[in-house]
Amino acid sequence: MLLRSSVVLILFFLLFSYISVENAEERFTAQLQERFAFSYQENEHIKAQLCDYFGLPRPKKEGKKVFMPPETLARYAQGILYKNVRYGQKKSQVLDIIVPLSIRKGEKLPVFVFVHGGTWIGGSKDEILYAQFGKEIVRNRYIWVSIDYRVYPEVSISGMTKDLVAALTWVYEHIEEYGGNPKQLTLSGHSAGAHLVALLTVGKGLLPSFLYRAVKKVVLLSGPYDLLAYEGNLNIRWEEVVELLFVSLFEGRKNLRSFSPVYRVEKTPFRFLLMVGEKDELTPPSQTEHLYQVLRQKGNEVIFRLIPGKGHGGVLLALNSDFEQDFPPVLAQFLKN
Repeated sequence: MLLRSSVVLILFFLLFSYISVENAEERFTAQLQERFAFSYQENEHIKAQLCDYFGLPRPKKEGKKVFMPPETLARYAQGILYKNVRYGQKKSQVLDIIVPLSIRKGEKLPVFVFVHGGTWIGGSKDEILYAQFGKEIVRNRYIWVSIDYRVYPEVSISGMTKDLVAALTWVYEHIEEYGGNPKQLTLSGHSAGAHLVALLTVGKGLLPSFLYRAVKKVVLLSGPYDLLAYEGNLNIRWEEVVELLFVSLFEGRKNLRSFSPVYRVEKTPFRFLLMVGEKDELTPPSQTEHLYQVLRQKGNEVIFRLIPGKGHGGVLLALNSDFEQDFPPVLAQFLKN
């Protein structure tokens, strides 16, 4: 009887905490993600803070990934959550939608589409680090759409951009059903997600014309925008192996330049907001500053903000008014205008 009760309690805990244990066989991938996508120590600290804030169990050891239960996310964001809406046939081709509870009958709200990071080899829209950013967007009376997409080695960079275009096409065709305005899209991404969004928006060619006209604003957070700057400068274990993966991911060394947003910039109709943490060692401020300068040179409307004291993941906390006060107004003003 005691054993049966313990099993029930464990199952109940797993069901409602949504804590998944990292597979030891994925250690190599995890180390790549740790080095290139998130500052692991900082991220674990942020997760602990957020778990306390939400009343969720803290991770008990390294290697656990904390996800926010859908019902908790909906309550926290003060919205209606539509979970894992399918935009394609593959397992990863799903998205989440949160509609603010403040929406009025017949109203069509602007739509904020977010692309997660993860070094192009992992990551998830369900990471708790992104959930708090979604709350701030919903608080500004935008519909929040968060996209999952296929990653390497299932697809290379071209496959990822195709997934994002497919997801955006689905949003354009269906978001009115959820109270959204398909012709008022803001695109955003963090880390590798920022790189992908930048590829789609800094110049013409990757977005279909109807989507190009629908996008109004772009928010890029802590992205790598000049891939050539990383080649030969990794200074980590298995550097040669990692560089081979890096080159394969971007479809050959000759394509590193063409998949670097800083070399694709044209004059666009979009308004850009670029942010990066002062202490970001993974996608250093120089990457964002470079893109900012090129966007300005081409005549684009762009705002750049360096966030003092923050690292790679801390940028997202800095944009949440539950945690910080200086930068959420910058985001709110950008979304409002």
